[in-house]
Amino acid sequence: MSDKRKRKENLITALLIGGMCVVIGVTIIIVIKLNRNDDNVLLLSPGMTEATGFSHKETLDVTQDTGTTAVSFPDISNASSDPSVSDTTASESEQTEETTEETTATPNPTEEPTPTPSPVPDKITSIKDYSAGTVVSKDKIDRDNLSQYFTSQSIEEGDSVYNRIYGKSFVDNDNIYISDLRYLKMLHVNFDGNYQVGEMIVNKDVASEVLEIFEILFSEGYEIYSMYLIDNYWAGDPDDTDWYSIDANNTSCFCYRTATGSGNLSKHALGKAIDINPQQNPYVTYDSDGTAHYSHENASSYVYGRSSDTAHVITTSDRAYDLFTDYGWTWGGNWSSPKDYQHFQLS
Repeated sequence: MSDKRKRKENLITALLIGGMCVVIGVTIIIVIKLNRNDDNVLLLSPGMTEATGFSHKETLDVTQDTGTTAVSFPDISNASSDPSVSDTTASESEQTEETTEETTATPNPTEEPTPTPSPVPDKITSIKDYSAGTVVSKDKIDRDNLSQYFTSQSIEEGDSVYNRIYGKSFVDNDNIYISDLRYLKMLHVNFDGNYQVGEMIVNKDVASEVLEIFEILFSEGYEIYSMYLIDNYWAGDPDDTDWYSIDANNTSCFCYRTATGSGNLSKHALGKAIDINPQQNPYVTYDSDGTAHYSHENASSYVYGRSSDTAHVITTSDRAYDLFTDYGWTWGGNWSSPKDYQHFQLS
């Protein structure tokens, strides 16, 4: 073999070896690049020499002195046609779903706020310190213990009640003494349907039964316009004072005076007569032809054709009539003439 031919063969061999080295070197570079932990690059295990499963196209050209060696990577933009790519993509999707499930915090359910209970109003146990005429909230009244709102107390010389009545509804006399009287505090339902504090002075002998009667009337919703001591209307003498109290539709009992139209001592003077809602239940005198005579104009609607169907009108069907007569009291509406519809007394 000639030296010229031998050199030619050695050169070709060297070129082939060099080309192989270049290919091996480029393959190593690609493997290193593909093993980077990048979201958009498929990781290849060591020893892989094909770029199957790439997530993008890339062509790498390596140029030597003797020419260009091109390493091309397939376009896998339509990876669904390659089963291996589909499997890889599905696996990545499953991993992504698992990761999402692990990293997504499960929201805690919003707890419904615990409702704050409305405060239960404190029930009052006494109306001793409430002035007559005071309206008391219904939710403050303990209807299971009504008797605590119907009380009696003696009147002592010099106390507040004594100072209110002395020289007015009460005067020194030989028929009744201050020790014979009792001051009552009671609840009643007024004409607006509200609970109102009332007061009354009665004879000590009837105090218990009067409290019982008015407690029953209250519990059943019987309406009484107002209940003040007659002294609130004092006009200088008992008769005029009685007139003003009646004109104000006031329910009352004690007043030391004579009976209307008579010189005899009234049952009111002894604390044994009670007038209830006098406007709707007036004192009336009827002539033989039925003509009515009465002194208070506000009573004009209640002197003729009286019926239990009319609010606050006392008849023999009225609840107050039932209770007072059950305790032995008589009703002025049963008198022949005059008719005193407001009046109950104990003979």
